[in-house]
Amino acid sequence: MSESSVPSGTLTGTARVEAFSDGVMAIAITLLILDIKVPEHEPGHLLRELVHIWPSYLAYLASFVTIGVVWMNHHTFFGRLRRIDHVLRWWNLVLLLGVSLIPFPTIVIADNLVHGTRQDAVVAVALYGIVGVIMTIPWAPMWRQLEKHPEMLRPGLGADYARRERWRAWPGLLVYAVTIGIGFLSPIVALVLYLLVSTFYGLSNQTWSSPNDPDPDEE
Repeated sequence: MSESSVPSGTLTGTARVEAFSDGVMAIAITLLILDIKVPEHEPGHLLRELVHIWPSYLAYLASFVTIGVVWMNHHTFFGRLRRIDHVLRWWNLVLLLGVSLIPFPTIVIADNLVHGTRQDAVVAVALYGIVGVIMTIPWAPMWRQLEKHPEMLRPGLGADYARRERWRAWPGLLVYAVTIGIGFLSPIVALVLYLLVSTFYGLSNQTWSSPNDPDPDEE
């Protein structure tokens, strides 16, 4: 497929999109720590209160890892591109929407696992999972667009590569949906699973690159 299959006026370099995306993710990941407040305590009981808010630390860790993994996968994704069109730009904005939302469910889940009722904790965990779904959805259509227009990929990568990566994106939706359901049984277990899901996608990040692919940073 030749590059003429996509109107040339809609194709641009990726540098501005990457820079904007990095900025959004950097701000979101920085805001997470602001959600952890020094607990109110009586003199001499600071340690006890710090231990008491341990769910806040777990929520922070899960969200930090989640944003970090999204950033790594985003970096790998754009490292495979030569050009980007308006469709990919729009889906990238949807991805950033999910990322920018993360600090809110993080503080909601942390606060309600510490101070809320069980019902509140279930709602908080479900909210967290919904944001995870919002972040997961864009990957498949982004790869689908590259499958339809592989000329936007770097040399040596084609429609088959994009198709494989598109299917890799779908299990994340299922996992988040299942984890939301588990949250009705145990909010803490669900939060741990959110952390494990992000860790898994981080560890499998290398599958987005073939050993024969050129390193875009070396070109």
